[in-house]
Amino acid sequence: MKTTRSLPRTITIAAALTLTLTGCATQASTSSPAPVATDTATKTEEQNHVLSSAQNEVEITVPLDWNTFPQPGSPILLSAMEKNGEGILMIQRDNREDRTESSLEEIVENWDDEFSSADGGTYESKRTGSMTIDSAEAYLTEGTMALPVMTGNFLSASLEKENHYYHLYFIRQRELNDNDREFFTQLAQSMRILNDQPAVVETEPTSGSTKVIKSEDGKTSIRIPADWESDFRIIIDAKLEATSLSGEEYFISLQSPKSWSDPGITLEEYVDDYIERQTEFSDDITKPDKVAVEIDGRPGFQFEILSTMDNVNHIYMYTILDYPDHFAIISFSATENLFMESKQTYLESTESYGEEQ
Repeated sequence: MKTTRSLPRTITIAAALTLTLTGCATQASTSSPAPVATDTATKTEEQNHVLSSAQNEVEITVPLDWNTFPQPGSPILLSAMEKNGEGILMIQRDNREDRTESSLEEIVENWDDEFSSADGGTYESKRTGSMTIDSAEAYLTEGTMALPVMTGNFLSASLEKENHYYHLYFIRQRELNDNDREFFTQLAQSMRILNDQPAVVETEPTSGSTKVIKSEDGKTSIRIPADWESDFRIIIDAKLEATSLSGEEYFISLQSPKSWSDPGITLEEYVDDYIERQTEFSDDITKPDKVAVEIDGRPGFQFEILSTMDNVNHIYMYTILDYPDHFAIISFSATENLFMESKQTYLESTESYGEEQ
Protein backbone atom coordinates (compact mmCIF):
# COMPACT_ATOMS: atom_id res chain seq x y z
CA MET A 1 0.00 0.00 0.00
CA LYS A 2 1.38 3.37 -0.98
CA THR A 3 1.63 6.24 1.45
CA THR A 4 -1.52 8.39 1.55
CA ARG A 5 -2.42 11.86 2.79
CA SER A 6 -3.36 10.54 6.19
CA LEU A 7 -2.43 10.58 9.83
CA PRO A 8 0.78 8.68 10.59
CA ARG A 9 0.73 4.91 10.38
CA THR A 10 2.64 2.75 12.85
CA ILE A 11 6.14 4.23 12.71
CA THR A 12 8.32 2.31 10.26
CA ILE A 13 12.00 1.58 10.49
CA ALA A 14 12.42 4.07 7.64
CA ALA A 15 11.06 6.81 9.90
CA ALA A 16 13.24 5.61 12.76
CA LEU A 17 16.31 5.80 10.56
CA THR A 18 15.37 9.26 9.35
CA LEU A 19 15.10 10.53 12.92
CA THR A 20 18.36 8.83 13.87
CA LEU A 21 20.54 9.71 10.93
CA THR A 22 19.44 13.34 10.69
CA GLY A 23 19.53 13.95 14.42
CA CYS A 24 22.53 12.00 15.62
CA ALA A 25 24.85 10.65 12.95
CA THR A 26 27.75 12.46 11.36
CA GLN A 27 29.18 11.79 7.92
CA ALA A 28 30.92 8.40 8.06
CA SER A 29 34.59 7.97 7.33
CA THR A 30 36.28 4.92 5.84
CA SER A 31 37.82 3.78 9.12
CA SER A 32 37.31 0.16 10.17
CA PRO A 33 35.04 -0.70 13.09
CA ALA A 34 36.45 -1.62 16.46
CA PRO A 35 36.52 -5.42 16.86
CA VAL A 36 34.11 -7.22 19.15
CA ALA A 37 36.20 -10.36 19.45
CA THR A 38 39.68 -10.22 21.04
CA ASP A 39 42.47 -12.67 21.72
CA THR A 40 41.69 -13.20 25.38
CA ALA A 41 38.64 -13.14 27.61
CA THR A 42 40.19 -10.34 29.66
CA LYS A 43 40.69 -8.11 26.62
CA THR A 44 37.13 -8.82 25.47
CA GLU A 45 35.71 -7.69 28.80
CA GLU A 46 37.86 -4.56 28.68
CA GLN A 47 36.90 -3.59 25.13
CA ASN A 48 33.22 -4.57 24.98
CA HIS A 49 30.03 -4.26 26.98
CA VAL A 50 26.53 -5.69 26.80
CA LEU A 51 23.58 -3.49 25.82
CA SER A 52 20.00 -4.53 26.60
CA SER A 53 16.63 -3.26 25.42
CA ALA A 54 14.52 -1.18 27.80
CA GLN A 55 12.34 -4.11 28.88
CA ASN A 56 15.17 -6.69 28.64
CA GLU A 57 13.75 -8.46 25.59
CA VAL A 58 17.13 -8.62 23.79
CA GLU A 59 20.81 -7.97 24.42
CA ILE A 60 23.90 -7.61 22.23
CA THR A 61 27.64 -7.21 22.86
CA VAL A 62 29.28 -4.11 21.35
CA PRO A 63 32.52 -2.13 21.74
CA LEU A 64 32.69 0.32 24.64
CA ASP A 65 32.33 3.33 22.35
CA TRP A 66 28.82 2.19 21.36
CA ASN A 67 25.84 3.32 23.43
CA THR A 68 22.07 3.13 23.21
CA PHE A 69 19.79 6.04 22.37
CA PRO A 70 15.99 6.30 22.64
CA GLN A 71 13.64 5.79 19.69
CA PRO A 72 10.23 6.98 20.95
CA GLY A 73 7.38 6.14 18.63
CA SER A 74 9.19 3.41 16.71
CA PRO A 75 9.05 -0.41 16.64
CA ILE A 76 12.76 -0.59 17.52
CA LEU A 77 13.58 -2.56 20.69
CA LEU A 78 17.20 -1.41 20.86
CA SER A 79 19.16 1.29 19.01
CA ALA A 80 22.88 1.94 19.44
CA MET A 81 25.47 4.17 17.79
CA GLU A 82 29.20 4.59 17.76
CA LYS A 83 30.45 7.60 19.69
CA ASN A 84 31.66 9.17 16.43
CA GLY A 85 28.30 8.53 14.74
CA GLU A 86 29.79 6.38 11.98
CA GLY A 87 27.81 3.20 12.67
CA ILE A 88 24.27 2.43 13.80
CA LEU A 89 22.62 -0.81 14.85
CA MET A 90 18.95 -1.46 15.45
CA ILE A 91 16.97 -4.48 16.62
CA GLN A 92 13.31 -4.61 15.59
CA ARG A 93 10.69 -7.14 16.73
CA ASP A 94 7.44 -8.10 14.93
CA ASN A 95 4.62 -10.10 16.51
CA ARG A 96 4.10 -13.28 14.46
CA GLU A 97 0.32 -13.06 14.92
CA ASP A 98 0.32 -9.67 13.19
CA ARG A 99 2.02 -10.93 10.02
CA THR A 100 0.18 -12.54 7.12
CA GLU A 101 3.23 -14.20 5.56
CA SER A 102 3.79 -17.93 5.96
CA SER A 103 7.55 -17.81 6.54
CA LEU A 104 10.45 -15.62 7.60
CA GLU A 105 11.88 -15.83 4.08
CA GLU A 106 8.65 -14.38 2.66
CA ILE A 107 8.75 -11.49 5.14
CA VAL A 108 12.32 -10.58 4.18
CA GLU A 109 11.48 -10.82 0.49
CA ASN A 110 8.61 -8.35 1.02
CA TRP A 111 10.82 -5.71 2.65
CA ASP A 112 11.85 -4.05 -0.62
CA ASP A 113 8.23 -3.12 -1.37
CA GLU A 114 7.41 -2.28 2.26
CA PHE A 115 10.33 0.08 2.72
CA SER A 116 9.92 1.69 -0.69
CA SER A 117 6.33 2.64 0.15
CA ALA A 118 7.30 4.32 3.42
CA ASP A 119 8.49 7.88 3.92
CA GLY A 120 9.54 8.29 0.27
CA GLY A 121 12.35 5.77 0.66
CA THR A 122 13.71 3.00 -1.54
CA TYR A 123 15.25 -0.25 -0.42
CA GLU A 124 17.21 -2.86 -2.38
CA SER A 125 18.67 -5.99 -0.86
CA LYS A 126 20.02 -9.42 -1.70
CA ARG A 127 20.37 -12.55 0.37
CA THR A 128 23.96 -13.29 1.35
CA GLY A 129 23.62 -16.49 3.37
CA SER A 130 22.65 -17.68 6.83
CA MET A 131 24.09 -18.14 10.30
CA THR A 132 23.02 -19.36 13.72
CA ILE A 133 21.98 -16.66 16.21
CA ASP A 134 20.84 -17.69 19.67
CA SER A 135 20.21 -21.28 18.49
CA ALA A 136 18.02 -20.11 15.58
CA GLU A 137 18.84 -20.02 11.89
CA ALA A 138 19.08 -16.41 10.68
CA TYR A 139 18.46 -15.07 7.18
CA LEU A 140 21.24 -12.64 6.11
CA THR A 141 20.89 -9.79 3.62
CA GLU A 142 22.97 -6.86 2.36
CA GLY A 143 21.80 -3.80 0.48
CA THR A 144 21.18 -0.10 0.26
CA MET A 145 18.40 2.13 1.63
CA ALA A 146 17.67 5.62 0.36
CA LEU A 147 15.70 8.19 2.36
CA PRO A 148 14.95 11.77 1.35
CA VAL A 149 17.77 12.96 3.61
CA MET A 150 20.44 10.27 3.19
CA THR A 151 21.58 7.02 1.59
CA GLY A 152 22.87 4.18 3.73
CA ASN A 153 24.32 0.73 3.24
CA PHE A 154 23.29 -2.04 5.57
CA LEU A 155 23.70 -5.63 6.68
CA SER A 156 20.81 -7.44 8.32
CA ALA A 157 20.02 -10.72 10.06
CA SER A 158 16.48 -11.98 10.62
CA LEU A 159 15.36 -14.89 12.78
CA GLU A 160 12.19 -16.27 14.25
CA LYS A 161 11.27 -17.44 17.72
CA GLU A 162 8.01 -18.83 19.07
CA ASN A 163 6.16 -15.50 19.31
CA HIS A 164 8.16 -12.94 17.31
CA TYR A 165 10.37 -12.25 14.32
CA TYR A 166 13.60 -10.37 15.11
CA HIS A 167 15.60 -8.19 12.70
CA LEU A 168 19.11 -6.88 13.38
CA TYR A 169 20.36 -4.02 11.18
CA PHE A 170 23.86 -2.56 10.91
CA ILE A 171 23.99 0.68 8.89
CA ARG A 172 26.76 2.91 7.55
CA GLN A 173 26.56 5.99 5.33
CA ARG A 174 29.34 4.75 3.06
CA GLU A 175 30.26 1.66 1.09
CA LEU A 176 30.62 -1.46 3.24
CA ASN A 177 33.91 -3.36 3.32
CA ASP A 178 35.07 -6.76 4.56
CA ASN A 179 35.89 -5.35 8.01
CA ASP A 180 32.27 -4.19 8.32
CA ARG A 181 31.01 -7.63 7.34
CA GLU A 182 33.27 -9.35 9.87
CA PHE A 183 32.18 -6.88 12.55
CA PHE A 184 28.52 -7.52 11.78
CA THR A 185 29.04 -11.27 12.03
CA GLN A 186 30.49 -10.81 15.51
CA LEU A 187 27.64 -8.51 16.51
CA ALA A 188 25.00 -10.93 15.26
CA GLN A 189 26.51 -13.94 16.97
CA SER A 190 26.49 -12.06 20.29
CA MET A 191 22.76 -11.23 20.07
CA ARG A 192 20.54 -13.01 22.58
CA ILE A 193 16.75 -13.16 22.94
CA LEU A 194 16.02 -12.79 26.65
CA ASN A 195 12.22 -12.63 26.63
CA ASP A 196 10.13 -13.70 23.64
CA GLN A 197 6.80 -13.55 25.44
CA PRO A 198 4.13 -11.25 23.95
CA ALA A 199 3.70 -7.89 25.66
CA VAL A 200 1.04 -7.95 28.37
CA VAL A 201 -1.63 -5.36 27.58
CA GLU A 202 -3.72 -3.89 30.38
CA THR A 203 -7.07 -3.35 28.69
CA GLU A 204 -8.73 -1.21 31.36
CA PRO A 205 -7.10 1.71 33.16
CA THR A 206 -6.64 1.28 36.89
CA SER A 207 -6.07 3.90 39.56
CA GLY A 208 -2.75 5.66 39.02
CA SER A 209 -2.16 4.07 35.59
CA THR A 210 -2.93 7.17 33.52
CA LYS A 211 -1.56 10.69 33.13
CA VAL A 212 -2.72 13.94 31.57
CA ILE A 213 -0.65 15.44 28.77
CA LYS A 214 -1.10 19.00 27.49
CA SER A 215 -0.19 20.93 24.36
CA GLU A 216 2.61 23.48 24.45
CA ASP A 217 0.12 26.31 24.97
CA GLY A 218 -1.60 24.32 27.74
CA LYS A 219 -5.03 24.63 26.12
CA THR A 220 -5.45 21.09 24.76
CA SER A 221 -5.28 18.01 26.99
CA ILE A 222 -6.01 14.29 27.10
CA ARG A 223 -5.51 11.44 29.57
CA ILE A 224 -3.37 8.53 28.30
CA PRO A 225 -1.69 5.45 29.85
CA ALA A 226 0.99 6.52 32.30
CA ASP A 227 3.81 4.58 30.64
CA TRP A 228 3.32 6.15 27.19
CA GLU A 229 5.97 8.51 25.79
CA SER A 230 4.84 12.00 24.77
CA ASP A 231 7.99 14.15 24.85
CA PHE A 232 8.60 14.08 21.10
CA ARG A 233 7.17 15.43 17.85
CA ILE A 234 7.05 13.51 14.58
CA ILE A 235 4.28 15.59 13.02
CA ILE A 236 5.11 19.30 13.37
CA ASP A 237 1.48 20.43 13.28
CA ALA A 238 0.34 17.97 15.96
CA LYS A 239 -1.17 19.45 19.09
CA LEU A 240 -0.43 16.24 21.01
CA GLU A 241 1.41 12.99 20.20
CA ALA A 242 2.15 9.89 22.24
CA THR A 243 3.21 6.29 21.78
CA SER A 244 3.42 3.14 23.86
CA LEU A 245 6.90 2.07 24.93
CA SER A 246 6.86 -0.69 22.32
CA GLY A 247 6.04 1.79 19.55
CA GLU A 248 3.13 -0.43 18.49
CA GLU A 249 0.40 2.00 19.65
CA TYR A 250 0.22 5.60 18.53
CA PHE A 251 -1.89 8.65 19.38
CA ILE A 252 -2.08 12.03 17.67
CA SER A 253 -4.30 15.10 17.96
CA LEU A 254 -4.53 17.73 15.23
CA GLN A 255 -6.62 20.86 14.67
CA SER A 256 -7.86 21.78 11.19
CA PRO A 257 -8.91 25.46 10.92
CA LYS A 258 -12.27 25.92 9.24
CA SER A 259 -10.67 28.61 7.10
CA TRP A 260 -8.87 25.76 5.29
CA SER A 261 -12.20 24.23 4.23
CA ASP A 262 -15.04 25.38 2.01
CA PRO A 263 -17.13 28.15 3.62
CA GLY A 264 -20.10 26.80 5.50
CA ILE A 265 -18.87 23.19 5.53
CA THR A 266 -20.76 21.07 8.05
CA LEU A 267 -19.24 18.58 10.48
CA GLU A 268 -20.65 15.61 8.57
CA GLU A 269 -19.42 16.96 5.24
CA TYR A 270 -15.94 17.45 6.70
CA VAL A 271 -15.90 13.92 8.15
CA ASP A 272 -17.06 12.36 4.87
CA ASP A 273 -14.34 14.27 3.01
CA TYR A 274 -11.76 13.22 5.59
CA ILE A 275 -12.69 9.55 5.21
CA GLU A 276 -12.45 9.89 1.44
CA ARG A 277 -8.95 11.34 1.71
CA GLN A 278 -7.89 8.55 4.04
CA THR A 279 -9.02 5.81 1.68
CA GLU A 280 -8.72 7.18 -1.85
CA PHE A 281 -5.23 5.84 -2.64
CA SER A 282 -5.67 2.20 -1.66
CA ASP A 283 -7.90 -0.79 -2.31
CA ASP A 284 -6.73 -2.37 0.95
CA ILE A 285 -8.86 -0.20 3.25
CA THR A 286 -12.30 -1.00 4.57
CA LYS A 287 -14.45 2.16 4.51
CA PRO A 288 -16.06 2.75 7.90
CA ASP A 289 -19.42 3.52 9.40
CA LYS A 290 -19.41 6.66 11.53
CA VAL A 291 -21.06 7.05 14.93
CA ALA A 292 -22.23 10.36 16.40
CA VAL A 293 -20.53 11.30 19.71
CA GLU A 294 -20.31 14.25 22.09
CA ILE A 295 -16.98 14.94 23.79
CA ASP A 296 -15.90 18.10 25.64
CA GLY A 297 -19.43 19.38 25.04
CA ARG A 298 -18.82 19.36 21.29
CA PRO A 299 -20.60 17.26 18.63
CA GLY A 300 -18.54 14.85 16.61
CA PHE A 301 -18.26 11.58 14.73
CA GLN A 302 -16.17 8.53 15.53
CA PHE A 303 -15.12 5.83 13.06
CA GLU A 304 -12.55 3.08 12.57
CA ILE A 305 -10.53 2.24 9.47
CA LEU A 306 -9.09 -1.25 8.94
CA SER A 307 -6.05 -1.13 6.68
CA THR A 308 -3.65 -3.80 5.49
CA MET A 309 -0.22 -2.23 5.31
CA ASP A 310 3.07 -4.06 4.81
CA ASN A 311 1.14 -7.35 5.13
CA VAL A 312 -0.04 -6.36 8.63
CA ASN A 313 -3.61 -5.44 9.59
CA HIS A 314 -3.92 -2.11 11.43
CA ILE A 315 -6.93 -0.35 12.89
CA TYR A 316 -7.15 3.43 13.19
CA MET A 317 -9.82 4.98 15.41
CA TYR A 318 -10.61 8.58 14.51
CA THR A 319 -12.76 11.05 16.41
CA ILE A 320 -13.53 14.41 14.78
CA LEU A 321 -15.10 17.16 16.90
CA ASP A 322 -16.69 20.43 15.77
CA TYR A 323 -15.34 23.57 17.51
CA PRO A 324 -16.30 27.15 16.57
CA ASP A 325 -13.23 27.86 14.42
CA HIS A 326 -11.70 24.42 13.79
CA PHE A 327 -12.23 20.68 13.63
CA ALA A 328 -10.31 18.61 16.21
CA ILE A 329 -8.97 15.26 14.95
CA ILE A 330 -8.11 12.62 17.57
CA SER A 331 -6.63 9.29 16.48
CA PHE A 332 -5.41 6.07 18.10
CA SER A 333 -3.84 3.31 16.03
CA ALA A 334 -2.37 -0.16 16.55
CA THR A 335 -2.07 -3.55 14.90
CA GLU A 336 -5.42 -5.31 14.74
CA ASN A 337 -4.95 -7.74 17.64
CA LEU A 338 -3.48 -5.10 19.94
CA PHE A 339 -6.18 -2.61 19.00
CA MET A 340 -8.95 -5.02 19.97
CA GLU A 341 -7.27 -5.68 23.32
CA SER A 342 -6.78 -1.97 24.05
CA LYS A 343 -9.87 -0.42 22.44
CA GLN A 344 -11.55 0.39 25.77
CA THR A 345 -8.45 2.32 26.83
CA TYR A 346 -8.51 4.32 23.59
CA LEU A 347 -12.21 5.11 24.06
CA GLU A 348 -11.70 6.28 27.65
CA SER A 349 -8.73 8.43 26.62
CA THR A 350 -10.71 10.01 23.80
CA GLU A 351 -13.57 10.82 26.17
CA SER A 352 -11.11 12.75 28.37
CA TYR A 353 -10.07 15.07 25.52
CA GLY A 354 -10.63 18.76 26.21
CA GLU A 355 -9.81 22.23 24.92
CA GLU A 356 -9.84 25.56 26.74
CA GLN A 357 -11.77 28.12 24.72
